[in-house]
Amino acid sequence: MKAFPVTLETGQTASLRLDDTTVFITPASTRWRRLLRWSAGSVLIGLGLAAVGNGVTHAVNEPVGLWLTATAVTLVVAGAVGAAAAGILVWRTERRSTHSLSAAEVTFARSDAIDGRVTVTVECADGATRRFSATGMAGTRTAQLFARMLAVSAAANKTPTPTA
Repeated sequence: MKAFPVTLETGQTASLRLDDTTVFITPASTRWRRLLRWSAGSVLIGLGLAAVGNGVTHAVNEPVGLWLTATAVTLVVAGAVGAAAAGILVWRTERRSTHSLSAAEVTFARSDAIDGRVTVTVECADGATRRFSATGMAGTRTAQLFARMLAVSAAANKTPTPTA
């Protein structure tokens, strides 16, 4: 299960991924995501400009239309190359998990929902307090993620009670 975007206590955006009794915290690569948005935008603008260039070529002036079409093709190619590069860089940087939090480290966990923002507060055995907050579906997924992690851990550590 994965939750994105989640804001850490430092203000940084991250994604959370649950693996049985461990939550992997991966900071998001915002500059590569920005490049991906800009590249996708240039592809869309290029496609629109190509349609205009095609219309100008047939209806108004052929040299101007061909110039517009060439500009559009350049924009589309540059956007596609940028989007491919940004996609690869986002994939590479977000596959490396830099932090993890296991259920054994958690001594206390609480979730609060205020004005549509869900905040999960986790106290660790070393005394550190971590806060994860998100809105919308990411907020509910964040709360579910930590609840599942602690539930699986509690079920695995449960000792059977002797019967008489």
